[in-house]
Amino acid sequence: MRIFQFAAAAAGASAAYMLWQLQELMRFNKTRYTVHSDKLKETHRFVVLSDLHLWRYGRHNRRLLAAIRDEAPEAVFFPGDLIVHTKPERFFVAEEFIRELVKIAPVYFSNGNHESRLECETHENFHAYQRLKKRMQALGVHILNNDSEVFVSKGDCIVVHGLELPLSYYRKGRETPLAEKELLRCLKTADADGFHVLLAHTPKYTPEYFAWGADLCLSGHYHGGLVCIPGIGSVISPQFELFPKHSFGRFEKDGHVALVSRGLGTHTFHVRVFNRSELLVVKAGR
Repeated sequence: MRIFQFAAAAAGASAAYMLWQLQELMRFNKTRYTVHSDKLKETHRFVVLSDLHLWRYGRHNRRLLAAIRDEAPEAVFFPGDLIVHTKPERFFVAEEFIRELVKIAPVYFSNGNHESRLECETHENFHAYQRLKKRMQALGVHILNNDSEVFVSKGDCIVVHGLELPLSYYRKGRETPLAEKELLRCLKTADADGFHVLLAHTPKYTPEYFAWGADLCLSGHYHGGLVCIPGIGSVISPQFELFPKHSFGRFEKDGHVALVSRGLGTHTFHVRVFNRSELLVVKAGR
């Protein structure tokens, strides 16, 4: 009898947990940040999306698009992982989302590790991603992979850089220091003019991004650590680092600011415990 009662209780707890997780995965928060810089004369509003991974919030992502539209951003920044590299049959989800997103504001995108995998010609889904990328560019998306563009708004010069690091920096279970001059190999020098925004998918090298000259660094990748312990923080990163640094939130040093998103989607392990998805809303000005 006790065994039966225990099994019933365990089954009930498992069902309750699954229902709770299903509800959590269908919700996202708006997290607001204010960034100050003497390089800006006016106040600007941006939204930041990361790690959507073909996820949908409502039919055709209507809830997410409505939330972005309500903020009336001057630009949308997306530091990678729009897709899942093993799901080419669902790339249409990304395209339909982007098609509506570009109607709201200019979109600046750089590859995450999932897109970078598909830049290799030997990958079976290489051509599917190249077709998606061309359609995104045709829709007006500014794709910046180790490239930069100047975005002028309200008289302020905002330089947007997209960093694409080699996949060796994403190896699981391995500590890989950033090679000396790696950022200079990938990107131009961040000069003193303009407000420099760096889209850098992994936040692991945030101190190096600051040293390079990023005024505002935008990252994701860690999905907030999947599981968070209140008062302690993230438990594990996608690279199997325990209690990773820079897994989500705001980090600052000497006037440089990094904002790390918990991301908006999941893949493979659909788990979020005390770690709800988020859309970042950034107000930047003097």
